[in-house]
Amino acid sequence: MHRALLAVALATFAAQTGYAQTVGSEPVEIQLPFGEPKSDRQATAWFAQAQKIQQFAFSLGFKGEIAIDMGDLQMSIAVSPDMEREGYVPLVGESALWPYASVTKQILAARLLGELAIENTSLDTPISRFVPGISRRGGRVPTIRELLQHRSGLRNPEDTPKEENGWPAFYNNPDEYGLDWCLRGRSAPPKTGWSYNNCDYIVLGAAFDELSYESVEYMLAGQEGIVFEEGDDEGRKLVERAFIRPENTGQFYAMRSPESEVLPGYGASGALGGTLQDMIFFNWNVMYKYGQPDDPMVEMWKGDPALGFMSLGQWVFETQPQGCDAPVVVAERKGEIGQYRMHNIMLPELKRSMVLATVDPKFEFGEIWAGEGFMAKAVAMLACGVPS
Repeated sequence: MHRALLAVALATFAAQTGYAQTVGSEPVEIQLPFGEPKSDRQATAWFAQAQKIQQFAFSLGFKGEIAIDMGDLQMSIAVSPDMEREGYVPLVGESALWPYASVTKQILAARLLGELAIENTSLDTPISRFVPGISRRGGRVPTIRELLQHRSGLRNPEDTPKEENGWPAFYNNPDEYGLDWCLRGRSAPPKTGWSYNNCDYIVLGAAFDELSYESVEYMLAGQEGIVFEEGDDEGRKLVERAFIRPENTGQFYAMRSPESEVLPGYGASGALGGTLQDMIFFNWNVMYKYGQPDDPMVEMWKGDPALGFMSLGQWVFETQPQGCDAPVVVAERKGEIGQYRMHNIMLPELKRSMVLATVDPKFEFGEIWAGEGFMAKAVAMLACGVPS
C-alpha cells in the first residue's frame, strides 16, 4: 500500500511539474502549474543561469546533453548542436535515452533505503537475511551497509578472463556468471578501506527483490507509458527509465558494439538507463526532505572521510566554490561504461541538481573537490551564480 501510494504521488507530481528546454541557443519554456518559483522574475533568472552553465559547457566542446534544476523543479535541458542535428529535442519531442552506468548504484541505494525504512530494517543487517545463498566461507557475512560501500569481500567481475572484445567474461556471459557467481567464494569484509566491485550491487539487487516483493528491474525502471498526440489514435511508447537488455539496446543513444553486448550484464550495478529529466525527478525526490528529522535518505548524506567521503551509492563532501560566500554540500555520482559517461550532481541544501551525459572520451570534467576544471566552475555557477 505504501509503495502504491508513493508511485501514484510521484506520477502525479511528475506530470504537473514545470520545466524549460533548450535547443541550440533558443530556450523553449514549458510552464506547468506545479512547483512554480516565487516570481516570474526568479524563474527567468533561474533559466538564464542554467543556460549559462550549458552554454559554458558547449563552449568548451562538450558534446551531449545537460539537464539542470535550479530549484523547485524548474528544469532547463539542453543538447549540443551535434545531437540537435540528429533530431533530439528533449521534453517537447524526442528525448535521448542514456545508459546511466554506475549512477544505477545511486538510484538503487536510495530505493533500498526507502524499503529498509518501510520494513524497519537496519543497514547493519547481514545480507544473508535476504540473500541466503551467499557463501558462508570466507568469514563474517557482510552487511547491507558494507555492500553499499564496497566493503564486502565478494568476488570481483573484473577478475574474470577478458574476451575478444576486451571486456571481462562476466559481462559478456551473464547467464554463466551473474548473481550465482558473485555469491560463490569470497574473503572476509576488510577492516579498513574499500574496493570497487560491481558484485556488491548485483547482490543488493537480489536483496531488493526480497524486500520489495517485486523484481529490482521493475521497481527501479517501472513500466513504459503511452503518449497520445493530436490526431494520433494509437500513441507512441514513452520510455523514461528502463533496464538495458539485449532486445532494447537499440533504443539508447549512440549504442554500438561492444557496449550493446556487455551493458545488460551489469544488472543492478549499472544496466539502468533513461532520460536526463527522469534523473532530475530522482534527484528532487532524494533531496526534498534534506535536513529534516524525518528524512528517509539521511544516511545517503553522510560522506565518510575514511572512505574518501563515500556515503551510500554516492560521494558527499563539503566544498567552497570559487566566488561563493559560503561552502556547499555536494553529492556526486559518476558513471562510466565504455563510451558512456554520466555525472550526477546534487546540492541538497539548495535543492538544486545537474546531470550531464556524453559519449565524448576527451572532454575534461575536472574534480569538484579539488576546485579544478569545468565541474568545479559549473558547481559554483549552480550554487551561487558565479559567472564562467
